[in-house]
Amino acid sequence: MAGSFTLDIKKFADQFEGGAEEAMRGVSIKLFSAIIKSSPVDEGRFRANWFPSGATPAKDVTTNVDKTGSNAISNMTTSVQGQADWSAFSLTNNLPYSEVIEFGGYNDGPNTTGGFSKQAPAGVLRVNVLRFNQLLDAEAKKSLPK
Repeated sequence: MAGSFTLDIKKFADQFEGGAEEAMRGVSIKLFSAIIKSSPVDEGRFRANWFPSGATPAKDVTTNVDKTGSNAISNMTTSVQGQADWSAFSLTNNLPYSEVIEFGGYNDGPNTTGGFSKQAPAGVLRVNVLRFNQLLDAEAKKSLPK
């Protein structure tokens, strides 16, 4: 199973009459950018393999590299802003080692300790999803009528 996170925003959208779409696009971009930026970098392939989509997670894999994550973030932003149905966004990494990065299982080596990447010892998705409510609250406050 690949690393994936889907934002189901129906419940959120039902709470706000105006600005829900703008808020969800904004919070999705912020959250997904944080996930990409916090992804560990060796050659840059893991960062390059974050693929955005709508409700159905992407199945893509690339051999490209993106050490900074700037291409992945740009692609994700364009996708989130351009999706006609804004009620669900997914961000998926289908590399076979994405689960090991998230949940550990590496043999200890120069870049790992205790089975985890030294750059992401608590994973990538889980630590950023914990921030989701903060991001959501901040975006919602921007979108609410004054």
